Amino acid sequence: MTQTPENDTPADNGRIVLPPQQPARVMEPGCIGLSHEKKYFVVGNDPSEMFIKRSLEEREYTINWRSEMVIPRFVKERLQNEAAAIRYVKEHTNIPVPVIRGAFEDCGRYYLLEDVVPGVLMAELSDEQKAVVTVELEQYIDTLHSIKSKMMGGLAGSACLPYRLDMALKERGAGLLEFRGADEPEFVLCHGDLSQHNVIVDESTLKINGIIDWEYAGFYPSEFEGRFYKRPGPSAAIDGEIDDVPLLLQLVEKWQKQ
Repeated sequence: MTQTPENDTPADNGRIVLPPQQPARVMEPGCIGLSHEKKYFVVGNDPSEMFIKRSLEEREYTINWRSEMVIPRFVKERLQNEAAAIRYVKEHTNIPVPVIRGAFEDCGRYYLLEDVVPGVLMAELSDEQKAVVTVELEQYIDTLHSIKSKMMGGLAGSACLPYRLDMALKERGAGLLEFRGADEPEFVLCHGDLSQHNVIVDESTLKINGIIDWEYAGFYPSEFEGRFYKRPGPSAAIDGEIDDVPLLLQLVEKWQKQ
């Protein structure tokens, strides 16, 4: 299974391709996805395929129904954070993650290159199969949360907060936030986007081959790690679920530098 574009909207976990609305919004050979903030590519051949995602140039930005340019939010910072998080997790844990081949900026575009993780998405499995995968996944979550820090924030310097929280902060006009440290190591390492679409599984053994999309990873209160892998859908509350964003906003206010 080839990685596909991760959650760019809260509606359906984001594996959609937006139609080009400008001449520059084209999908050249090798491009498998185009969202309002990134382009996605797969290059090479099995078993050495490489997955690439990059930020957009301004001329590639989409236009919304109000004829306004949609300016992506913190894409470079999130890609930098993802590269740093994957490298950190690979060095300090046994959690399966993609192999990073490169992360760099060129001509105003930030690129992240990683090996394709083989397998199927957890979302594509039966409920019985998902139950088996969940046991292993929760062991990895426990491993993540056993790693603690006195500092709250991302792995590359910027606090790339979970999508559901960042959208609420965007409505308040907030930019990148800085947080004060704690007296004791109380912030746990979080993935930040643990949906069924970000867990890739060997369909025959039901072992996890890789956990992907670490853009929102960092050291945060454990409440930031929503258990969205327990059902299909986005890493945000859906109908019938309690929205945790008000609680997360309180935690942000508690720890934000004044």
